[in-house]
Amino acid sequence: MPLDSDLSTLRAFLADFEQYLKSDVIFWTVGSDMPALTLGGLLFVRRALTAQRAAISPQQSIEFDRLDLEAETLFSRWPVNIEKKALREISSRLNVWASAIEEAADHPHLFADNYSHAINTRVYIGLLLPLVSRVPEADRYRNRLSMLDTRLRATIAASGFILDVALALSFPPGEFWFLYGKPKKV
Repeated sequence: MPLDSDLSTLRAFLADFEQYLKSDVIFWTVGSDMPALTLGGLLFVRRALTAQRAAISPQQSIEFDRLDLEAETLFSRWPVNIEKKALREISSRLNVWASAIEEAADHPHLFADNYSHAINTRVYIGLLLPLVSRVPEADRYRNRLSMLDTRLRATIAASGFILDVALALSFPPGEFWFLYGKPKKV
């Protein structure tokens, strides 16, 4: 996403954020030309903008600082709602990710061809898990993810960073190891 688009997305996400947190939906429609608002999506766009900090203009930097502070304020104001929404999104995304890992076993070529898109689900899960680090219910999700990660590790080979290289500093290989590999085509 270009920087202006990322800033527009963050601005739109934050405009709807409180209403979204109070709702029962995981994927909130923001606009016809915007991605759906999710906690994972909000965390991703903030991290993407942070990664591209050196490339933003002074005006964009001021706007990002204001939006990032607004996000921090909202996260600290609604911790219980954030945890509940994060648990629901993790559960949903884990189901999608489990299906992708099954595809890797059943159709390795399809999984390899689709990996750069499918891996976004795993990225979002990685961004969401710290939000529920003190929630005992999240242990079952961490355990399920660990089993899926074991299966994924067996199917990928090390490579360079697979997303836009400008994002690499915000997605370190220790935590986001799966962004530094590609599936082996069997």
